[in-house]
Amino acid sequence: MGAGALIVAPADAPLVVLIHGLGGSHHTWDRVPNLIEPHARGHALNLTGTGSIEQEAVLAAELIPRPAVLVGHARGGLVATAIAQRHRGLARKLILPCTPWAPESRLVASRPVERALAVPGIGEVIWTAATGAQQRKALRTASAPNTPIPDQFVADLRATGRRNLVAASRAIDTYLAETPLADRLSASGVPAELIFGEHDARVAPTIKRAHPHAARRRRAHTAMGSRGPDR
Repeated sequence: MGAGALIVAPADAPLVVLIHGLGGSHHTWDRVPNLIEPHARGHALNLTGTGSIEQEAVLAAELIPRPAVLVGHARGGLVATAIAQRHRGLARKLILPCTPWAPESRLVASRPVERALAVPGIGEVIWTAATGAQQRKALRTASAPNTPIPDQFVADLRATGRRNLVAASRAIDTYLAETPLADRLSASGVPAELIFGEHDARVAPTIKRAHPHAARRRRAHTAMGSRGPDR
């Protein structure tokens, strides 16, 4: 766990903490500095992805110096939610793009290849044999059609490693099986905005139980570190 990037702004500017998703890094947010500077100070965290959601929330909270808007993409949204539950004074608002809301909302987690990756031996063979092009294709399932996937995203996925990826994925299901996202958000009492992509093939865009303080939006989206197709 570490602070992977800092967006410089006046010391009294609002603080925004950016938390990447499964198989990513702080580079997920490479396009964000130009969008929020000089209006906010930002910290883009690097998650280890090796522990439970709650464990990562504890480590992440240690890097947040004052109340902040927590922006968590996908799995990072669950870490942000756990921070809000455990350290309410640190979360002014939650913004959760494409965050899974229950185990069944994870559309690809139960597919044969995803399951095979978790099997010792077989999973290692699949992971080692996968080409960069195949990994890029897998990453496209989280973006709108024809969105270019940056080389950095492929490198981040490869750097995560199969064991860490499987462990981090299982942590998502464990966290949501214990308590669905809507109930966790309600218990936190922190205002939240949930954003679902119309073309996201990884997370179902409809949450079954709404958080009473949450605004929900559905929109087409691109990979956060890339430019979308011209339309």
